Amino acid sequence: MSDDLLSRDLTEVLRGVEGVVDVFDAHPVVEGAVRAVAAGLDLAGSTGLVEISRAADSVSVTAHVATGLDVPTPETLARAADALRGRLAASGVTGDVVVSVSARLVDASS
Repeated sequence: MSDDLLSRDLTEVLRGVEGVVDVFDAHPVVEGAVRAVAAGLDLAGSTGLVEISRAADSVSVTAHVATGLDVPTPETLARAADALRGRLAASGVTGDVVVSVSARLVDASS
């Protein structure tokens, strides 16, 4: 699976985690802007918001989410990280896996 497809898949996984209200782009600002413009111009399909970085024997995944107030944010972040690790393992990602999930915003549930 390509990193872009994996990023999209991981983005959808995060959207299904209890307590996650939204997922934000974790890519560097310039890359995120280019992706947004390309998607707006139909030059690219829907892009994943989760950043994936690969080294020789490791994979680093970074995600930024908004969390609801009805579930403690640390619990939501732990569930999100576990969900990402599970999907990475199911996708056949091997080697050292580092997952970082941070809350950029806390929002009231609708």
